[in-house]
Amino acid sequence: MSRTFTCRHEMDCTPEQFWERIHHNPQFNQELYVDLLGFGYELIEDNRETGARRSHIVPKVDAPKALIKALGDSVSFDEHGAVDRSGPAPVYRFNIIPGVWPDKITVGGQMTVPEAPGGKCVRVVDFEVGCSVFGIGGLFERFVSKEVQKSYDQSAGFTNTFLQRHYG
Repeated sequence: MSRTFTCRHEMDCTPEQFWERIHHNPQFNQELYVDLLGFGYELIEDNRETGARRSHIVPKVDAPKALIKALGDSVSFDEHGAVDRSGPAPVYRFNIIPGVWPDKITVGGQMTVPEAPGGKCVRVVDFEVGCSVFGIGGLFERFVSKEVQKSYDQSAGFTNTFLQRHYG
């Protein structure tokens, strides 16, 4: 069993600007992950020609004790994704590879940025979270879903502030 959810946030830029100024911008990722969220972050690959992207992330989380006991107190993951530009609009598809139990924990999804009125776009990220670890699967899925939604809500305001600060 798994849990699915969607995060939607209006961005103060066009879809084309989003891909260039946000998704492929190392300065944005540094300011978001490290400065705002307090995460460890390393961009390993960002190949604009193939669309491939890999990063290593160490989030700050305040997990329930049952999860800390099962997973350990240090959480990290690698994000492997690619921007597919073969359709009418780009789609970023990604998989998260956790630092523990990668054969029992699955997190993945896709991001699109359809156009919105007024020269804006909407960042739409569809997630699927699964955990087949007996006794903590449901707890893990609920916790990860809540944390991801919280960090994406935080990042939405930050993204628009970043765009205003750097691109006016």
